[in-house]
Amino acid sequence: MGVEERLSLDAVGEHTLIAAEHRHRYALAVRAAGGKRVLDLCCGVGYGSEMLAAVAVSVVGVDRDAAAIDTAQASVGARTSATFVAADALDHLRTLEPADVDLIVCFEGLEHVADVAAVAEQLVRLGRGGVGLIVSVPNSSTFGELNEYHLTDFDLPSARALLAELPDVTVAYQTHAEGSLIQAAAGGRARVEIEVEGEQDLDWANHFLLLAGVDAKALLGTADGLVHLAVAPVNHRYMRHLEEANRRLLAENGRLARGRLGLGAGGGASAELRRESALELAREEIGQCRHRIGTLEAELAEANEAARAATFAHEALRAERDEYRRAYVAVRSSRLTNTAARLAGHRFDRP
Repeated sequence: MGVEERLSLDAVGEHTLIAAEHRHRYALAVRAAGGKRVLDLCCGVGYGSEMLAAVAVSVVGVDRDAAAIDTAQASVGARTSATFVAADALDHLRTLEPADVDLIVCFEGLEHVADVAAVAEQLVRLGRGGVGLIVSVPNSSTFGELNEYHLTDFDLPSARALLAELPDVTVAYQTHAEGSLIQAAAGGRARVEIEVEGEQDLDWANHFLLLAGVDAKALLGTADGLVHLAVAPVNHRYMRHLEEANRRLLAENGRLARGRLGLGAGGGASAELRRESALELAREEIGQCRHRIGTLEAELAEANEAARAATFAHEALRAERDEYRRAYVAVRSSRLTNTAARLAGHRFDRP
């Protein structure tokens, strides 16, 4: 799996929103992992396993990517008690019994497995045996995300369905929020007060977390305060980085425009807008033509039907005429008719 989809050990430690989002999920799991034997399923390079190992009795990280497991073992495995296994998620779960593990954590992994229903079945089997489960999936379907690494695009109903056969499953919603942080230069721990206001359209949350067999009320409370810290990096440096990225994008646009269109950055953008406008106009004209063609085809069908009806009536009249002609010839040619006509002083004029 490429670096675009999986965070490296360096990236997860950076002051970025996506890194904080990933750490936040594991911070929640850490509060449920104290004194337990934990399986970190789809562990990647093991940054979450390292967090769990600080409080758990044991942590086993499992991932099918052998290179990621090698990295985890050489780094996290060298400085913690966590161990790592390169294995398919479904195959590994099938080897476990409820007595083998106390808590299974699987964050942003189920969307990658080939047979998600089979993996969910194994999680339910272990959950029924008393194993705690904390699972998260991205809300890719609602967001309309196109990710080549995702084999399943989850939305809220499909996320709920994963562990629906277990009783007392709690769904938690991870979203990006805004806030403010005041701290001394030395930093340290922060006291966080959460205010949740306005309409909460949770179907559109960034991620869904499913908790079963753990004390969800104690873990979640009314909300989880780390969400405020997740936006702490959105400071002036972050905004300067965005400005620099925009400048680079404009420069790249100019380079492409000069190379392909012979125009400057602004000219390239304008040409692109004109091209899009012309394309949209052409699409509209095509739509109008298609509508007119449909109308004409309907009228032509009606005319053909009328013509067929008229042809049928014409043929019927012709048949009737021919029948009378035959009757006329037969009557005129009859000897009895001619004899009766002569006796009556009449005769048939020949045509």
